[in-house]
Amino acid sequence: MLHASLALAVVLGACGGTHAVEPPAPVAAGAACPGATMLPVPAALEQRGPWAVGVRTVRVENLTVEVWYPALPGSERGRPTERYDLRTAMPPAEAAKIPDADNAWLPCACVRDLPLDEAHGPYPAVLFLHGAASVRAQSAFLMTHWASRGFIVVAPDLPGVGLAAALGGQVGFPAGAPIAMIDALTQRPEGDDPLAFIRPHLAAHVAIAGHSLGAILEGTVGERPEISVQITMAGLATTSTERSTLALYGDHDGIASAPSAADAAAASVGTNRVGVIRGAGHLAFTDLCGLAADRGGALAVARAHGVALPEMIATLATDGCRPTDAPFATTAPAIRALTAGVLEERLHCDPAATRALAALRGDPRIAWSDRTDHR
Repeated sequence: MLHASLALAVVLGACGGTHAVEPPAPVAAGAACPGATMLPVPAALEQRGPWAVGVRTVRVENLTVEVWYPALPGSERGRPTERYDLRTAMPPAEAAKIPDADNAWLPCACVRDLPLDEAHGPYPAVLFLHGAASVRAQSAFLMTHWASRGFIVVAPDLPGVGLAAALGGQVGFPAGAPIAMIDALTQRPEGDDPLAFIRPHLAAHVAIAGHSLGAILEGTVGERPEISVQITMAGLATTSTERSTLALYGDHDGIASAPSAADAAAASVGTNRVGVIRGAGHLAFTDLCGLAADRGGALAVARAHGVALPEMIATLATDGCRPTDAPFATTAPAIRALTAGVLEERLHCDPAATRALAALRGDPRIAWSDRTDHR
């Protein structure tokens, strides 16, 4: 594995070095693409946006899909936030072994069924694809961040590669799931529309993002013209020359190492950015390291109750959660900032995001490069 500083040297050599930048203003002016209106967002990309975050669960064809969206500001007051139960993704016999009192709940800074903010928008959509042996809500800290800054985020449970499959369920490769989700976001169905509550408020262009196996699955969508932004996290994906691309990796990642990531991203064409998060392991791009942290983590809880865990789960569940890895409080703000900036630059048509991204060149948490070959 290449150290982050060397990875930065590789990508900077390909991308033309560094330059001075103007610091971002304290608050962006609510920049939006023609025909859209947005609330002002904090210029610090890692800060949560002005929208409350609502969430709904829908079925798209045969996929269970979580939808996080910009809700009416203030509508969350007095309402309980959502939390996810990973036992619902486990085989029933294994799930029954873990009692509620000792469950590893996944918290979400979102509230179920809040009203969509219909006074603003239309909102660009982001399709998120989770990693192997995981679940659709694995990266709620990112999904809710994007939604709070004016994006509708959809994430399906990927059949055949998720937690249920890893624990003894039916194994497969969900190659058709990303295409089905892009179709659902960009084409109104003839019958019942599971996305009817957001359909009139969806922007024409979308982004696709994925973690680990989810990043690989991004390549199955091909050259869909509706996709303007592509984000890969801890996984190598086929990228399009017509998209704004961001590749993120961790220099502690023992599953998806940084060298090939930096080389591949630096060689691609178009608006391209590469970030290596210092101290980050594979799961730094998820909420999973924080689950039941006071009891040794979700893996320890499952083992304590006799859940049968294959070796693959044990490996995936610890990379990024070790004492030698940078803590979530250090890595999460950097990941939020980089991803939000790339989304807002292209899908909100916001030049302030471009300036804020360029200012991250000096951030000590990141070995960071960008090449802006705007057309």
